[in-house]
Amino acid sequence: MIKANSAVVLLALAVVLGAAKGTVVAPDNPSQENELNQLTHEWIDAINTKDRAKLDRLMAPDFFLSGWDGSWRVERARWLDNVFHVIDIQDYFHSGISAQVYGDVAAVTSNWYWRGVRGTNEKKAFEEHGYCVDVWRRDGKEWRVVSRTTVILPGKESK
Repeated sequence: MIKANSAVVLLALAVVLGAAKGTVVAPDNPSQENELNQLTHEWIDAINTKDRAKLDRLMAPDFFLSGWDGSWRVERARWLDNVFHVIDIQDYFHSGISAQVYGDVAAVTSNWYWRGVRGTNEKKAFEEHGYCVDVWRRDGKEWRVVSRTTVILPGKESK
């Protein structure tokens, strides 16, 4: 089992390093990375306060949320309906936010935690944490988030 896991890790590293070999990527601009970190905090705040105008400004029309393995996907309209009508957020935050800019596209990674109640007819309590990658795209001078890919783990993060 250990040999199989080691082989998978080595294969993944080879793929990543092989893909990176032909591409030189350097930090585009630290101020852009700082801007994306700030925009991520604004997005989190807009979710917590259910600020539709701010969400519309920050989220691209083609935004979607998906599971890390591609097993599920939620389009923007459904995501917004969930935020405004299905989920009552009691606590929601991100930590370890890190932005990497690649021209007019950026990846923002973070750890997240939330708890609350959700459901349309019968509300059920939930508590989850995980990791996500947000993809942002710059259109002119404005950055907008186009996707979030996430890993969802039940309960509180263990330290």
